[in-house]
This record gives sequence, C-alpha cells and structure tokens, in this order.
Amino acid sequence: MDLMLNDTQEMIRDGARRFLADSLDPDSVREVEASADGVNAEIWAQMAELGWTTLALPTDIGGGGAGLADLCVLAEELGRAAASTPLVATAGFAATFLQAVEPTAVTRDLLSTLATSGAVITPALIDAVGRDERSASSSVLFETDAGTTISGAKAMVPYASVARVLLVSLTTPDGESAVVAVNRDAAGVRWTRHGATGGDPLFHVEFDNVEVPADSVLARGRAAERAIEAGLDAATILATAEAVGCCEGMIRLASEHASSRQQFGKVIGSYQAVSHRLADMRINTDACRLLAAETAWMLDQGHDARLEVAGTKVFANEVIVDMVHAAHTVHGAIGYTTEYDLQLYTRRARAFCLSHGDTDAQTERAAVALGL
Repeated sequence: MDLMLNDTQEMIRDGARRFLADSLDPDSVREVEASADGVNAEIWAQMAELGWTTLALPTDIGGGGAGLADLCVLAEELGRAAASTPLVATAGFAATFLQAVEPTAVTRDLLSTLATSGAVITPALIDAVGRDERSASSSVLFETDAGTTISGAKAMVPYASVARVLLVSLTTPDGESAVVAVNRDAAGVRWTRHGATGGDPLFHVEFDNVEVPADSVLARGRAAERAIEAGLDAATILATAEAVGCCEGMIRLASEHASSRQQFGKVIGSYQAVSHRLADMRINTDACRLLAAETAWMLDQGHDARLEVAGTKVFANEVIVDMVHAAHTVHGAIGYTTEYDLQLYTRRARAFCLSHGDTDAQTERAAVALGL
C-alpha cells in the first residue's frame, strides 16, 4: 500500500481540520462533556450534512463509497480536536456489522437510515458482568408463540441516550449467539449514564422483557459472531486513528510548553532529557498512524486481518500509555489540572487503551490468530 495520503484523503483531512477549528474549542469540548448526553448534536448533524458520517457506506445506498482508510483520516482529525462524536460506534461498528450480516429488509432499512439521516446506531455488547465486547452474553433472547422478547443488561454502551437503535448481543436459552436491533425508545429499555474517563458518554442499559419484532433478530450463531468481529475490527482501527489524533494534541501542547517554560535560565526543551521524550512521542505517534493505516487498508481489501488488528491495538496500547506519561512529565503539575487542556487528550488516550480490547485480551486474540 501507499502510506502517503492520496488526494481524497488530503481533502478529507484539510476540510475536517478547518471545520473543527471553526466549530470546536477546548471550552466547548468541556461543555459537551458536562452535558446530559455528552454529544454536540449540532456538530454531528453538520458532519452528517457534509457526508462524513456515511463516508465509507456504498454509493448505491447514499454513502460516499470510500473505505475505512479514508474514514481513519477523519477520525484522526476528530481526535486532534478532542471531539466527542458517535463516529466509531456508528460509522465504525454499526455500518460494518450491518453490511456483514445476511441482507434483510430490516438491515437495508437500517443502512438507509444511516446513509440519509445521520442517525446514531450503537453497539450494546458488554454485559454488566462481562469482560469486554467479545465475552459471551448473559442477556437472553426469548422466542415463543406469543412473541420475541429480550431481557438483561449491558454496560458501557456508547451514546445510548441519543441512539435511534441499539445492536444488542444476546444468547438464546439453547446457548446460541444472536444480535437484535432494539429501538432505544421501546418499552422496557432504561438507561443510566456511567462515569467515564474519556470523552465518549457511556451508559448502563437495562432491557426488561422488551418486546421486539421477530425480524429484528439480525443474525444468529456463527454468523452473528463473525459479523460482531467484523464490526469490532473496524471500530478498533477507527478508534486507534482517533487516539493518534489525541497523541498529536499531546505533542502540540508538550512542545509548546517545552518551548516556553524556563528552568535554570533555559527553556526546558533545550535539555536532552526533555527533547528525547518529545522525539519518542513523535516516533510512537507516527508508528501508530502507519500501523492503523496499513491495517485499515487490509480490511478494505477484504483480507483476514485479525492478527494485524490485534497487533495494532497491542502496540498502540503500550506506546500510548508511555506517551501520556511523557506528556505529563514534560508539563509537570500544571498538566494535571482540569483548567489546562492536556487532560482533554490524555484522558481520551487512556480510555482508548482500556476499550476495544485491552492489551491482555488482544494478545490472546493474536495468539489464536497465530494458531498458538
């Protein structure tokens, strides 16, 4: 693959950077975080109007016909601006999942909704007592002559309060996996916002004997598991690109501070102990970007990239933890204050390391992909 941005990707990058510079500043980011839903609905609507939320959807349903690699360019700019949007959940997981399952009238309708309205569709995969998105679900799908119902609870559901539809992973009484599309406003669905380290709002969602149409069961068994894996792979790489943008924000602030803060009569950036930290941050950020770009390209080409996705996430987890530490070391005490902007990036970066599979989970997944 060509690791340089093509003309389309440069246009996406430049347009997104201009838009976000005009629309978001650190104070507005803080206001969004403190709001009830944790999302700037106006900015998301503008992104939808610009075609960014449907960039990677097929053109025959109203999408942009681009690929995950192009979407990663946009995600990086969102991370650079510390923007909180449902892009990873909706354009990453939901769009990929819906294209990976067997086409039905319901999936076509949901994809059309994504392509034309800027609606938020979000995954609800982590059980209240589960380890991560790939753990077996204890939430249950019941199918009887009287109808189809679901019961259970999901934790850390992103953007649940503004989602139109939740894609809920379940288990049948026979132990078969399934995924059901559930309207957020359906009777019996309740949500409560979690406290969260990063910028994305997360919710605990309960399903109390929720009645759903029989055709809302989108996939079952191995087909459901494969579609979930496809959605999670896309979301993981998109989230990695977003984290790379956060790293760019950390580098910018750390470099500015090192160029202005004086100690012993010199700016601290002139000392090798500081400049080497900054150089390592640049090297690690570029390495993460290149890994994410290559893995996105492999997914776009239809290759089996389970190993590459896991390896990219493990590498990003490890070096981003180091970068967060380096950024705070360069800043000293001021970097830990909420009034200073550094924490907007470092909190998001640390949250990324714990989401979409932590290092242990992704290392196990890499071992399975290698046949170990």
